[in-house]
Amino acid sequence: MPGFGLRPRRLRLDPDPAFGDGELRRARDAAAMGGWEAVRDLLAATGEDWQLRTHRITVLANAALGLEWPRAWQLAEPGNPDAHTVAVHAEAVRLHGMIIRRDPAATDQAAISFVTGAREAAERSPLDPTPWISLLSLAGVLGDSGIEVARWSDLSFESGARSWLWFQEAVARHPDSWHAHHRMHEAQLARLRTGPAHDLVSLLDFATAAAAHAPVDSPLRVLPLWAHTELRLGGVAGLLSPAEREWLGQRNEQDVEDAYRQWFRGQDPAKHPAAPYDLNILAYQLVETGRRALAGPVFAAIGSAATTAPWAQAARLSGAANGPEAFLAARAAAESASRSGPPPP
Repeated sequence: MPGFGLRPRRLRLDPDPAFGDGELRRARDAAAMGGWEAVRDLLAATGEDWQLRTHRITVLANAALGLEWPRAWQLAEPGNPDAHTVAVHAEAVRLHGMIIRRDPAATDQAAISFVTGAREAAERSPLDPTPWISLLSLAGVLGDSGIEVARWSDLSFESGARSWLWFQEAVARHPDSWHAHHRMHEAQLARLRTGPAHDLVSLLDFATAAAAHAPVDSPLRVLPLWAHTELRLGGVAGLLSPAEREWLGQRNEQDVEDAYRQWFRGQDPAKHPAAPYDLNILAYQLVETGRRALAGPVFAAIGSAATTAPWAQAARLSGAANGPEAFLAARAAAESASRSGPPPP
């Protein structure tokens, strides 16, 4: 299975989020020099491949922070809906940072203006889930308008009313959207963190529902592992009763097994544009649940694309000096286990 780059002599976290997408890198670099036309042409060629499109817009919007090209494109081509979609996503990145920094300019009016602009972008591109994902990306910092019991077929869980609405709009347009599900997961995490720490176990409810409704080889099969990782790194198990801890441990092991066999072995993960994020979570979970021999091929698929999550937080628990050291230690343990014998079938 191909990996995401050669193993470097010195590892750093946060690889280029374009990963192996050379067209995206070239368009992003051209836009940084003022050539927004390259972004226009890239998105026109991407068409309605929503997974790839949303990933590309996310990378472009994050790279555009502090740059003027999204607004310049919007002004130059007011009739191009892609220009408005990109500008809205770039504004979501900017406003998110302002709110986190408690910037005085992050006023209620700024948030209202953003929501209005995002809804207008959605009207211009009625089939595109991206404007709704832009809204969803701010749900965790804008706050949710009340709590409701969300029902998803035969499953139910508590959710913020606003984030659930925006999520439903996004997945109505792209049911298997990786970005929509992860932004919803983040909104759930932000809401639950305002309550008692042991309530974070409820983070599994949405992730489980998402995995259950996803195709068997979908990267969304990995979403429960993101929830388990938050619980593990947050020390939540120590707040539970013995019976609850046993249940959580068994659930963790089963979810790891499902993600490995159904997603990692079920398809080529490299087909998923944001695959390194899931691969790193899967590798961490395989090591932490004692499946180190299985983790070897996952680390090989990661190559040099070691991501901040989960290794930066894992370093604090493992005693490693930093995230790269935590990643390298886990990879070495996996490779040693792989050499000791073949992984279980």
